[in-house]
Amino acid sequence: MNTKRILTVDDYPLAAYTTKRTIQVFSKFKCDIQEFENPLILLEVFKNEFKNIDLIVTDFEMPEMKGNELILRLREIKPDIKIVVISAWLDSTTGNDKHLVEVELKTLKPDLVFSKPFPKNWVKQLDDLLE
Repeated sequence: MNTKRILTVDDYPLAAYTTKRTIQVFSKFKCDIQEFENPLILLEVFKNEFKNIDLIVTDFEMPEMKGNELILRLREIKPDIKIVVISAWLDSTTGNDKHLVEVELKTLKPDLVFSKPFPKNWVKQLDDLLE
């Protein structure tokens, strides 16, 4: 079984670490996961190592760079990179517009989108994506 290389980013350090450890413990794959608190740093690592990276797991609302911009920049480097978005803002509303984050994400076409707190089977869905 080959090792899956995953980068994960969340501006909340405990969330980034929890995502990493949950995948490591429950994935059926051996996973080499590097966690980041800053999407700009993740992007720099990705630029240098994109050929060896299988999956990106990213928060959406981050102060340094929003998830939408990160997704666009990642796909400029490696158009077929698998991307999973995790956000607590999926049910956010403003005025008459509902689910603004979800609408924005649909145009970016991430491979999976999860709302925080995570659904029960989210790691299995990641495994299915990695196969």
